[in-house]
Amino acid sequence: MPVEIGSAEIFEALGIHPIINAVGYATRVSGSCPHPDVVAAMAAASGEYFEIDDLLDAASRLIAQATFTEAGIVTCGASAALSLAAAACLAGNLPEVMDALPDTSGCPRNEIIFPIPGPFDYDHALRVSGAKLVFVDYHANDALRQIEQAIGPKTAAIGYVWLEVTERPNVAALAELAHRHGLPLIVDAACALPPAENLSAFSRDGADLIAYSGGKHLGGPQASGILCGREELIRSAWVQMVDMDVRHGTWSLQHWVECGWISRPPRHGIGRSMKVSKEAIVGVMAALSRYGARDHAAEYAAWAAIIDEIEAGLRDLPEVKLGLNITRQPCGANGQPYPNLRLESAGLRVSDLLHGLRRRPRRILLAEDERSPDRAVLYPQCLKPGDAAEIIAAIWQASGRQIVTIDSQRPHGREQTS
Repeated sequence: MPVEIGSAEIFEALGIHPIINAVGYATRVSGSCPHPDVVAAMAAASGEYFEIDDLLDAASRLIAQATFTEAGIVTCGASAALSLAAAACLAGNLPEVMDALPDTSGCPRNEIIFPIPGPFDYDHALRVSGAKLVFVDYHANDALRQIEQAIGPKTAAIGYVWLEVTERPNVAALAELAHRHGLPLIVDAACALPPAENLSAFSRDGADLIAYSGGKHLGGPQASGILCGREELIRSAWVQMVDMDVRHGTWSLQHWVECGWISRPPRHGIGRSMKVSKEAIVGVMAALSRYGARDHAAEYAAWAAIIDEIEAGLRDLPEVKLGLNITRQPCGANGQPYPNLRLESAGLRVSDLLHGLRRRPRRILLAEDERSPDRAVLYPQCLKPGDAAEIIAAIWQASGRQIVTIDSQRPHGREQTS
C-alpha cells in the first residue's frame, strides 16, 4: 500500500532508520536538514522546467552579492567545486584544452601548488582535473618562501585548504604572493562556515576561486556546493560542468562567443559527471538568501544549552564519571564556534562506547578522533528535541553498569535509575 512521502512509514517500508547525529554536518551522516523554506523552494523547482543556464545565471548574481565576488555557480558539492576550480585554472577560455582534460599534454600550465595532505586530504578533487599537485608544507614557519620557490613555468594556480580559524599561512599574504606571479589562488573553504563572516572573508582577502559546501552550516541541500570568484574563471568552470549538447547560434551562452571570451562551445567537459540539478540550484539560492538574516548568536546559544544539558546529565552519574573524562569546550578543535563535549577513556574505553551506541535500535553517532581511538567529540548542531535526553540514557546504558530512564519533566533531562 502506498505511503505518504515524508511519513515515518516510508522509512519502515524501506528498512531504514534515522540516527541521532552528534557528529555535525559531515557528509557521512547526511549533512544538515534544510530549513522548510529551502525545502519548499526545491519542491517548487521540481515541478517546473528551466534552462539550467538561466538558473545558474540567477544563482551567479546572488552568489556574487553574498560572497563579495564577481560571479559564482552552484555545484554538486564542495569537492566538485574544487575539481571545477582546478579545471578552470588549467583550461581558461580554451575549448580545445577543456575538450582534452584530464589529458593535460596540450595544457600550457598543469601544476597546482597545494598543502601536503593531512587529516582532511581532499587533494584528489583537484587531481581529477588532470592537474599535477606540487606539495608544500603550509604549516612550516617559512611556508610562503617554500611556496614561492615551488612556482615554476608550469604552475597554473596555488591552492589553500581552510582548516582552522587561525590561518597558516595568512590568506591575504598568500593571495598577494600568487598575484605577484600572475597566478590565481584557490581556497577550499568547504567547512569554513561558521563564522558567517567567512562567506566573504576569503574574497576580500584576495582569493580568486573559493569552494564552499552548500549542505553544511549554509543549510542548503546536502549534495550541493558553491564555487565563486573571478568571473572569467567561473565561466570556465561553468561550461565544463553543464550539458554541452548544443549548437552554434542557439547555445544559451552564445553571448560569450559573440563578446570574444570563448571561440566556440566546448564538448561535454570534465565536470559533466558533476551536473547540478534545478532543485539543488534553487535550494542553494534559498539557503543563501536566508543565511545573512539568520541569528547566528541565537544558534550558538541553543547549541550551548544542549551541551549544558548533556554535560549536567552525565556528570550526575558517578559511575560514568569514573569511566569517562568529560570536558566541555566552547569551540571546535579548529576554533569554529561549535560548543561540544570531549569524551576520553578513563576506565570505559571510548571505542567500546562508540560501538555500543551504534548497536542501538536508533543509532547514536559521535565524532571520532582520527588520532586516538579513546577520544570522541559530541557536537550539538544537528541534534533534535529529545536527542539530548536519549544520548544521556544511552551513554549510561552503554557503560554496562545500570539502565537509566529519562524524566523529561525534570530540569536538564536528569535521570532516574531503574
